Amino acid sequence: MDGRINLAREIGQDLLRHKWQLLLALLTLGSALTVIVVTHGTRQLTSEYNELMAEQDRLDIEWRHLLLEQNTLMEHSRVEALARDKLKMHRPAPAQEKLVTQR
Repeated sequence: MDGRINLAREIGQDLLRHKWQLLLALLTLGSALTVIVVTHGTRQLTSEYNELMAEQDRLDIEWRHLLLEQNTLMEHSRVEALARDKLKMHRPAPAQEKLVTQR
């Protein structure tokens, strides 16, 4: 049992004699772990950023399609308004409608 106590005492005294080297080793280990954590966080943020940019592109394309659809729908109403106002045209009553069939 004295051998173990002496060995523990020797290790403790050796660590105290080289406390600066021990401190530097712990600081180096802490720095390495910090680099790992920061790198992992950066990769996660970069991945999230890329996903958000892809979503933005998808939404931009959808917006352009909606604008085209809106312009197309507005075109029909514009033609109808011009026909009604300038040409004095109106929609016929159902009794006035005639169905033309091809023979």
